[in-house]
Amino acid sequence: MTDRTAVVTGAAQGVGEEVANRLARDGMTRMLLIDRNAEPLERVAARLRTDGLTVETLVVDLAEIDAVIELTREALQRLGNVDVLINTAGSTARGGLADTDPARFDMLFAVNVRAPFFLMQLAAPHMRSGGLIVNITSMLAYGGPPFLATYAATKAALVTLTKNAANALKRDRIRVFGINLGWTWSPGEHEVQTKVHGLPQDWRESVGAQQPFGRLLMPEDPAALISFLASPGAEMMTGAIIDLDQFVAGTVDDNPGA
Repeated sequence: MTDRTAVVTGAAQGVGEEVANRLARDGMTRMLLIDRNAEPLERVAARLRTDGLTVETLVVDLAEIDAVIELTREALQRLGNVDVLINTAGSTARGGLADTDPARFDMLFAVNVRAPFFLMQLAAPHMRSGGLIVNITSMLAYGGPPFLATYAATKAALVTLTKNAANALKRDRIRVFGINLGWTWSPGEHEVQTKVHGLPQDWRESVGAQQPFGRLLMPEDPAALISFLASPGAEMMTGAIIDLDQFVAGTVDDNPGA
């Protein structure tokens, strides 16, 4: 990845931070890191700069689309060519059919669908042949639990946008993928599970032990998959929505005790 530039959203922590770290280890030389949280974002950027990378940061709330478009356009003009766009940022705000109000509905679609759409629109003209776009979607795009109805709908919409973008950009030799992410530990997920759902501080270990492969996914897992998608080994594929999960969509879990 020598002399290549990546744009990563949600880069202040969790999956986005680990994606930035992995791309740096793989040899990416320039990055634009986007997040709404300035202090942790700058910590990530400072660490990468000590490794010799040129790193710009963009502090913006993805729900504020006018600011996103203006600031990202200015940053991309400074960066020049872009090789990789990874849309990891997203909101997992709870809301089901009965209790989602219009403000929460609009916020979820603004952050999870509208922002990735316009970031793809902005980045694609700057992409060289061989460019890569990856959108972090979710296994809940298949339907999801009742209390995440709106979130699930946003991820289903992003799946369709991902495949449409892959089709639209294939003649430009820009590849586009979605990763349907299963249950993944992150600092943000830890906060939700402990503060919203009342799980104990060690829930990652206790819940993880109950999973088929003995643990939850970690941010390093999607980062490793993105590393492969950015490599020559994946250069002849596009438009795939990859289920990164230890459960198989459309099947029923077996129950030996039944």
